[in-house]
Amino acid sequence: MARRGGMRAWGAAAALTSCLMVLVPGAGAGASTGRVEGTGNDGSTVPSPVCRPRTAPVASGPATLMSEQTIAGTGGRGLDITLYSPAMDGPEHVDVLLPRHYDGSGTTRYPVLYLLHGAGGSYQDWIDHGVEADIDYTSVADHVGPFITVMPDGGAWGFYSDWYGTDLQSGPGAQAPAWETFHIDELIPWIDAHFPVISSRSGRAIAGLSMGGFGAMSYAAQYPDLFAAAGSFSGVTDIDLDYPAGNEALSLLSAYFVHGLPDQCIWGDPLTQGVRWHGADPTYLAGNLAQTSLFVASGNGKPGPYDTPGTTSTETDGAVESLIYALNQGFTAALSADGIPYTGYFYGPGTHSWGYWLRDLAHFLPQMWGVFSAPDAASGRLPFDFSSVDTTFGIHGYTFAVDHTAEAFTYVRGVGANGFTAVGTGTLSVTTPPLYAAGQSYLVRAGSSRRTVRAGAGGQLSFSVDLGPPSPVQQTDFDGSDPNGYPDLHVSIAPVAAPA
Repeated sequence: MARRGGMRAWGAAAALTSCLMVLVPGAGAGASTGRVEGTGNDGSTVPSPVCRPRTAPVASGPATLMSEQTIAGTGGRGLDITLYSPAMDGPEHVDVLLPRHYDGSGTTRYPVLYLLHGAGGSYQDWIDHGVEADIDYTSVADHVGPFITVMPDGGAWGFYSDWYGTDLQSGPGAQAPAWETFHIDELIPWIDAHFPVISSRSGRAIAGLSMGGFGAMSYAAQYPDLFAAAGSFSGVTDIDLDYPAGNEALSLLSAYFVHGLPDQCIWGDPLTQGVRWHGADPTYLAGNLAQTSLFVASGNGKPGPYDTPGTTSTETDGAVESLIYALNQGFTAALSADGIPYTGYFYGPGTHSWGYWLRDLAHFLPQMWGVFSAPDAASGRLPFDFSSVDTTFGIHGYTFAVDHTAEAFTYVRGVGANGFTAVGTGTLSVTTPPLYAAGQSYLVRAGSSRRTVRAGAGGQLSFSVDLGPPSPVQQTDFDGSDPNGYPDLHVSIAPVAAPA
């Protein structure tokens, strides 16, 4: 698993900024420069210059149904659902499309596709643009069977994340959105409880267009236990292109998509909160996608079969897609560097518009169904690699918790029954899946440390290892080159030999 750096060639950033100055009048005027790298213990110590950091944890709790109605023109298969979201502290909307001949009795369990919209759009976009017909057409093919499609709202510029904070322009009472918590912790459990879906990784996929392509790959990388397949259609799959200029340009792009001032507080300023940007970036997290079936599609921005050459919309959509193409080249290069297979559908001429995204979906669905048809292959496997900025995370039956206060990554590699390698700071607590003989003693070696741990009645081991002194500063190195931090710690697990 490569630990990629943020510094890359500046050529693409210059092109990105140049294009944004065309798309967003006056975009260059407000660009921030010369900011100092954040070195505080947390986001409030060295806050982003243009943001008011979140001051309280995101609320947690189950989503509850507020209303449900049938969507006109869908033959009774489309449902417009309103849920109360504790994370968002208000009503949030979801469209659900049921398959033809749907059996709601629970006798039949259906796989589910979470289908995400793009910037400036809403949960209604896919149905409004004919996804029902697109899915119906593909569903009669030999390679695709019935599944439930869930299309949640993600905000006009929400970027499928729990925001660092709010823009100073928003006023002191504004609440930072928590889209990630709503989708992952509230919506998925609610769908699992209220529809006859296969509520496991082997029956769950995610895909999206543009901003939704980012959401699909970011969620799949952060929560590989949840999704067996992920598709990106003209997705923003590399938010760290040409750090830091590319990150600043992405913030400026929000002014074009949401028709207002730039929203720069999703992950905070890229210089003071770089660790947050990396923590959501599909390209930096590419190593987490090794066991996910991936589909990546993009045009090159030139007019294609769904465009009218010479029109303003085609020129604008073409400029956006040419940038998207560059982001996807960076993303797929990272996948290739980690030896991770993917299906690349780079079809040449095509702009950032709906004709291509519906076609992308039709190409993705057979691959998705192939994964659903082989549930054993879709299960998580050992060994695995994983990177996370969270202080607690779980994957493939393992749970990890780290006690550092500064925001920083923890990297675990080659995780399996015989041990793993860890990189990070602080104390890492580990609970394994049931891989061991109940009651048997095991020797856990971590560097020069040794301890004996007895497997519990379920066959799990629980132990802690010292990764090094907890860092008092945010992580600022993302390529492993810092000689003073992030040494590899090799952890081995072996049964204690019985006395002769």
